Amino acid sequence: MPAMAGPPFRYRPAALPLQGALLVLLLAPASGAAPASAADPSAAVIAATAELRQGWSADPTTAALPFPTVRLLPRDASVQGTCNPKAPARVPAPTAAYCATSGEVLLDRDLLADAYGQAKPPQGRALVTYWIATALAERLLPAPTDGAGSDLLRILQATCRGGVVLGASPARQTFPDATPLLIAARSAYGDRYAAAVGSASQRGYAFLTGLGATGTSSCDAAEMAALVKG
Repeated sequence: MPAMAGPPFRYRPAALPLQGALLVLLLAPASGAAPASAADPSAAVIAATAELRQGWSADPTTAALPFPTVRLLPRDASVQGTCNPKAPARVPAPTAAYCATSGEVLLDRDLLADAYGQAKPPQGRALVTYWIATALAERLLPAPTDGAGSDLLRILQATCRGGVVLGASPARQTFPDATPLLIAARSAYGDRYAAAVGSASQRGYAFLTGLGATGTSSCDAAEMAALVKG
């Protein structure tokens, strides 16, 4: 999916080291959620979007850019099918993504509702906030390039910069304990997709890096490539 080049993104230096509980969670295997009925995430989408918009407007690196419209798609409508139906199907299907064609952040209602319905507060809200933040971050990445591993690096960069976007907004104060956000990053995809989207630990580390909670200095491609190599 094409993306628009964005301005240099200011990295926020680490404010707090990883605490014991977060470190244990970061290194743990991803765990599956118990089955549950889907719930309506609309209210959580509205609340998270409002908070992230405030951070976007207040940050000098994004204030001059229009804040993308965040759109929760109708049921049975996919992100890729709405934005770029002629492109090869992405596996796994994205729950949220920035669509450069329309300038919107698109949310798959069915996938988001399933995850939201399986979670308990405040985890459901954290999941919604995470997906919107990482999709907003895609707006700030350079245009995608071809090559082995390029999609993986792009996802980790978006995850990292999503942490920066979230950290600049009131949404960060909604989660003074970053554990729900870390769980959201780790559980965003199943372990079987690790080769395409990174492992749970890699995504968790990337997101915490964006929040300023690791020793990694930036969300640049070189830093994310080093994360992949371990």
